[in-house]
Amino acid sequence: MTRPGYAFSNASEQSAAHHDALAELLDRQSHESITDVLDPAGRRCLDVGAGAGSIAGWLADRAGEVLATDVAPRRIPDRPGLTVRQHDIVTGDPLGHFDLVHARLLLGHLPRRAAALRQMVHALAPGGVLITGDFTVAPGAFVLSAPDEGTADVLSRYLTAHVRALTALGYDNDWPHRAPAAFEAAGLTDVHFRSYATGWRGGGPGCRLLRAGIPQLRPALSAHGLTDEDMSATVAALGDPRVLLNGFLFVQTSGRAPA
Repeated sequence: MTRPGYAFSNASEQSAAHHDALAELLDRQSHESITDVLDPAGRRCLDVGAGAGSIAGWLADRAGEVLATDVAPRRIPDRPGLTVRQHDIVTGDPLGHFDLVHARLLLGHLPRRAAALRQMVHALAPGGVLITGDFTVAPGAFVLSAPDEGTADVLSRYLTAHVRALTALGYDNDWPHRAPAAFEAAGLTDVHFRSYATGWRGGGPGCRLLRAGIPQLRPALSAHGLTDEDMSATVAALGDPRVLLNGFLFVQTSGRAPA
C-alpha cells in the first residue's frame, strides 16, 4: 500500500517483486496463525492493507465472505469470493463487522497506528479475532556470513540506514513487542504472541524483499549515509548465495473480541 508515512508503493516498479518475496517468506506463517485461532470456513473476513492479496485470496478459497482493502489496491486480482475496496483504515468509513480481521506489515509502519488498531477492533464481530504481524530487527549481528569483510561492512551499514530511513517515515521497530499490551488495553481477550525467524540467504525471499525496497528507499537511505556505490554493493550482496543474514523477526499477535 502507499500513503504519506508509508515507505512502499503498490505503484512502484519493484512492487511485484516485493509482494512475491513477502508471500514466499511469510504466507505459511500467516496461514498457520489464522487456522490456529479460527476456522475460516463460512466466516466473514477482512484483510486490511492487503497488498497483492495473497492472504485475501487464500481466505477466499476457504471463507464465506472476504473483503480486501488497501489505499492502493491495484495489485489484488479479481477472484470469486473476494471483494476488493480502496480504503484507509485510519480515516475511512466503518466497514462492518467481521469474524476475522487480519493485517500484515501494516501497524508497525503507520504513524497513526493507535487509530488504525482502534478501527480494526471496532470491525470485529462478537467473538471475532484480530491477527496482526510485523517485522522487528532480530537481536545480535545482522550479517552471519559473507564472502569478505567489505561485503559484511556494507550490509551492516545498510541495515542501520534502512531502519533509520523507515523510522523517519513513522516505522516503530518496537511496536511488535508492545502489541499484546495494546490488544489487551483495547479490550481483546485470549491474547497470544508468537515470533518466527530464519536466516536469510542471498537470493532467497528475505533478501529479495530487501532488494526490492532499496530503489523505493533510495533518497532516505542516501540521507542516512549510504552512497550510490554502497547501495549497488548491497543489491549485489543480497543476491549472493554466500551471504547469510540474521533475518528479521516476524511477530504476530492475536486477540479475541468479547462474545
